[in-house]
Amino acid sequence: MTGLTFWFDVHSPWVYLASFRVGDIARKHGLPLRWRPLHLPRLLDEIGGVKPLEAAPARVAWFRQDIADHAEVLGVPLRYHPHYPLRNSRALRAAILADEQGRAEAFVRLVLKGYWAEEADITDLDLLARWGEEAGLDGQAVKAAAIGEDYKQRLDANTAEAIARGVFGVPTVDTGSRLYFGSDRLDLLDNHISRGKIPLA
Repeated sequence: MTGLTFWFDVHSPWVYLASFRVGDIARKHGLPLRWRPLHLPRLLDEIGGVKPLEAAPARVAWFRQDIADHAEVLGVPLRYHPHYPLRNSRALRAAILADEQGRAEAFVRLVLKGYWAEEADITDLDLLARWGEEAGLDGQAVKAAAIGEDYKQRLDANTAEAIARGVFGVPTVDTGSRLYFGSDRLDLLDNHISRGKIPLA
């Protein structure tokens, strides 16, 4: 393996925070980075995973405090969407198209910023198309992917592949031999690569 895979779903505020750093880490080490969307609710249902916002009220309060503190450290705006959670599938299908065309980082960061800082409706096809165009994609192609059966099947396949790889939540960076789960584990990933533990591209 000579690259990294970034497993994500736009539902996660931790993915939003990780999106500001993961690309830079890959570039620092000269490694290609695949942005691979998965359907987080489906993954958690399949594996019986932890759903943080369904935990005890005290833990949910801590979770919100923790993510806010991390956003403050990074210096990025963060506020929960008033209609959270929104349907995620259209944005995720469009992200597969963006990854195919080498525009995933730009596109996904726009979607995440819209969801986690601007209270935008990530289900809106025109908005997804506009973000796609800003990221260098064809807006009509973004719309088609967002509702396309082929991209639905590919998202399902991504989710199944992530489960097979041992992914249990997002964000997760897969080096091929190790999984690094959580935005707060990116420093450990950086250190692991720096010590020559995975081959450079």
